[in-house]
Amino acid sequence: MVNGVFGNLDRKATVKAFEQYLRDWEWWKLKAMRSIPTLGSPIKDGQPHGATYDPDKQFVNHSEDEYQWRTRISCCKRLMMVSEEDEILGDILLHRFIEGWSVVRTMDYINEHYNAYMSERTFNDKQKEALWKGALICPDDSVRVRKSAD
Repeated sequence: MVNGVFGNLDRKATVKAFEQYLRDWEWWKLKAMRSIPTLGSPIKDGQPHGATYDPDKQFVNHSEDEYQWRTRISCCKRLMMVSEEDEILGDILLHRFIEGWSVVRTMDYINEHYNAYMSERTFNDKQKEALWKGALICPDDSVRVRKSAD
């Protein structure tokens, strides 16, 4: 069923695009923290007083920035809810790309937390599977790369 719906996707490019998408979460969070809306004092004397800022635009930009970083975290957490097997995949994404943990630290966490032993090769396979499934549930269509019509 998945191949019928997503068969026209370039798996390797999609995985790479989604990995970058997740890595960008911190940039969006910092941008959201920087873009906190401010309101200026009303001008009562009619004289120009420098740059004015549109409060509505500030609120919209701040909301978009908040949405972007929270959505990235949400993709990992939603993957955990798909099934018991996918809980590990969501955890891998969360710790590797959101928390920024190394492969070894994430593997140690997964092995300890889930009481399972996973070799580095198996971990890398699981990480690729996690990135693929995460890209499929991501609300941002830009992470799903279509195959070229060559």
